[in-house]
Amino acid sequence: MSGKISATFGTRKILTMIQQQNADRDLLLMQANATEDRYMLLDLTGEETVFSSPVTYDVLLSKGTADWHGMTSFIFIDLPVEEQKVFNSKFSSFRHDYNKPDGLKHFWILRKSKNDAAFVIVTNWHSDSEYAVWLRSESFKPFAKYMNSDYGYHESRYSFVRSLKS
Repeated sequence: MSGKISATFGTRKILTMIQQQNADRDLLLMQANATEDRYMLLDLTGEETVFSSPVTYDVLLSKGTADWHGMTSFIFIDLPVEEQKVFNSKFSSFRHDYNKPDGLKHFWILRKSKNDAAFVIVTNWHSDSEYAVWLRSESFKPFAKYMNSDYGYHESRYSFVRSLKS
């Protein structure tokens, strides 16, 4: 896993074309669960991105396997500087005391490269129901306080469509 990932958004047709034109790269096509026509292409190479309008993130924490099949949740939050220290402490503790919830395949903490306040909690699950159980579990409690408008919280869920590498 690289120290950076990039994302771009568009139609399936356009993103599939980008994926095929860059078959040597690890580009994952994903579809938003909330709408049929919203797609995302993830560049996991850590190299200079091939996207013309990328959103780039630094990977702060990566735990688990690199299997993207199933449901992936992206929880977006904005943290003021003083809260970033608290958040960093929470995810450092989570990393050391990590007890993988049932169904969780991987867990990432990302920070937007051009905005130090913008964080993303990325989790990949075998199923939506296992994710729903985790949201009510003890292991999610350190992160639950950020799931409100005070922290610019919003969430997107995606399902894996295809990769030319897997």
